[in-house]
Amino acid sequence: MKNNENWALMMKASKQYYQLGLSQDEIAKNLYISKSTVSRLIKKSVELGYVEFKIHSFGETDEALQRELEDEFGVRCVVLPTLIDAYSVRLNDICAYAAGEVFDGIEDGETIAFPWGKTIEYLAANITEPIERFKDLKICMLNGFLNGSIHAMRAIHIVEKLSTMLNAKGYVMPCPLLVQSAEMKKMLLDLPSIRAIYEMAENAETAIISVGPFDMQHTYLTELGADVVEHLRQFDGAGNLAGRTYDINGREFETDLTPRLMSIPLEELARKRLRVCIAVGEHKARAIVGMMRGRIINRLYTDANTARAILRIQAGLGAAK
Repeated sequence: MKNNENWALMMKASKQYYQLGLSQDEIAKNLYISKSTVSRLIKKSVELGYVEFKIHSFGETDEALQRELEDEFGVRCVVLPTLIDAYSVRLNDICAYAAGEVFDGIEDGETIAFPWGKTIEYLAANITEPIERFKDLKICMLNGFLNGSIHAMRAIHIVEKLSTMLNAKGYVMPCPLLVQSAEMKKMLLDLPSIRAIYEMAENAETAIISVGPFDMQHTYLTELGADVVEHLRQFDGAGNLAGRTYDINGREFETDLTPRLMSIPLEELARKRLRVCIAVGEHKARAIVGMMRGRIINRLYTDANTARAILRIQAGLGAAK
């Protein structure tokens, strides 16, 4: 349809309707066609994907849930209403809100560390206008790639988008997330190109992260292999971040995998000035509780359903450690 007169007519009708705000009667007169044809062309433009809609519904926060979380954990929280059950919609709303304010407290000259993953991908996609006040900002990955995974390509695109929109220099960690041995990790860290990024992540003033569950179903840990899954099943885990697994109080497990991970330890993360977690979904609630009880994060963006799940879990555990 794109290369014929019908396509051109459809686009003319759609542009006049959506961009100029003309009525269907006015468009019909302008294009010398019937009003019913205008209606059909406009509907077709949406069906074919030439017209898309974006609903900005993330302006109001749930202040009561925010206060309850903040009183319980001592962590600044932003909680949006859960308006629909679909995970992707909930995640996009949270990331859109966070994108509008999370960079306000960051000073030029700082380094921001990110893990790769869907949440950070959504955050990057929701930065719609470049933040031009930064002149000497750096961003880097917190962890290496999953070998042979599409996550590797996504990680590169995330860093590319963030560096463009934040007017920053972007760096990826050019190595696997999990290497074969502790000796291999040492060899990799002896390489200047990898050592520089690893130290950049360690020394970053800000980390913007998400977390994964420990259920061995909704986590990329399963992509590390069946032997990894079997090894982790022996631990009573709460969540994972960049391959680092931890309990309900945010204490990182010392597993057989720990010496092989190309990511910074959670205790290093907890020393950063600003530690932002963006996470949505009841399946992540236990992982978020661990981050908050362990004081690993000091700011949380989530939605109301997730917040209620967090509070239910906390109520069954007692006061934060």
